[in-house]
Amino acid sequence: MGSDKTRERLRTNGISSALPRRAGRWMGSLALAAGACMALCTAAVAKAGDVERAGWLQAVSLAAAEEPAPAPEPGKAIPLSFSIDYTLISDYIWRGVNFSEYAGEGREKPNHQMGVGVAFETEKFGTFSAGFWFEWFAGQRSMDPASDGHLQEVDYTLSWSYDIEALATSVEVGWIAYQFPQSGGDAETSYEWYVSLGFDDSKLFGTDEAVLNPSVTYYMDVDLAKGGQWLEFGISHDFALADLGCAETPVLKDVTLTPSLTLGVDHGYFTNATKLGNLLYGLAIGYDLSSALGLPQRYGSLSLTGTLNFSQALGIKDDLDGYQDEFFGGVTIGYEW
Repeated sequence: MGSDKTRERLRTNGISSALPRRAGRWMGSLALAAGACMALCTAAVAKAGDVERAGWLQAVSLAAAEEPAPAPEPGKAIPLSFSIDYTLISDYIWRGVNFSEYAGEGREKPNHQMGVGVAFETEKFGTFSAGFWFEWFAGQRSMDPASDGHLQEVDYTLSWSYDIEALATSVEVGWIAYQFPQSGGDAETSYEWYVSLGFDDSKLFGTDEAVLNPSVTYYMDVDLAKGGQWLEFGISHDFALADLGCAETPVLKDVTLTPSLTLGVDHGYFTNATKLGNLLYGLAIGYDLSSALGLPQRYGSLSLTGTLNFSQALGIKDDLDGYQDEFFGGVTIGYEW
């Protein structure tokens, strides 16, 4: 912009300035010569200005190309999160027991399950969560003559979790209230508390991500099971196909395979002794719908997950009627924000 003004000023004060017409011929020749010199000087100055400006613009362009563009400022993180999911599954297996199958059931009837959760994350005091879980069974048999519905179970959970970074450990403590609408009397509700520990084994294996994600969870019933306890040991690993050479492959780039293994141990929960409960083999096939559909992160995440599971009855199968091997599976669609 400055060089344009300079050229305009030179044109105004140079050959475009009119000399007095009353001057003689020699004055005219001198004026013509002087004008020519000034024109040449003006052209030289203008050209030099253009070259200088071009060089300056080129330098600025190179500097801009070398200097990375500043990253956009992230939006303020909202500490409150919300989640909801729906599951259609062949059987409701809980701690090795099938609560949706009985003699004379006939054709297999599906189970409908829904979970709703909310969590509040703090910077110093961990995360506080609350959740509701519903189980609806089309083939429900009521134990209460006054009830004829299909709602089999409702769970209410309150929990607190905290990450201990120095120990690469996460701890969660919670309280669960179980409600069985189809049962009567004292059997309609039960309560238990639990504590769970999860371990980040990436440092142990020298990797960037956890390998086995080991966890241990201890449950203690304070109502129906009269202080019965249940212990679970679990491992799992996520295999994102995008990290296994499918980053450019449609559909597969958004798929994650998660095999898992969980061992349940009974201590006075189903029996009066301490015995192995069941071994649960699981495989989850998750599809990131948010990534596949190109949904912005600010709108939350949407996922679709298929599951295949096999529950192997162990030590207590000889003490508990109906405790047997079970193969089951289903599909879950979930949203989290």
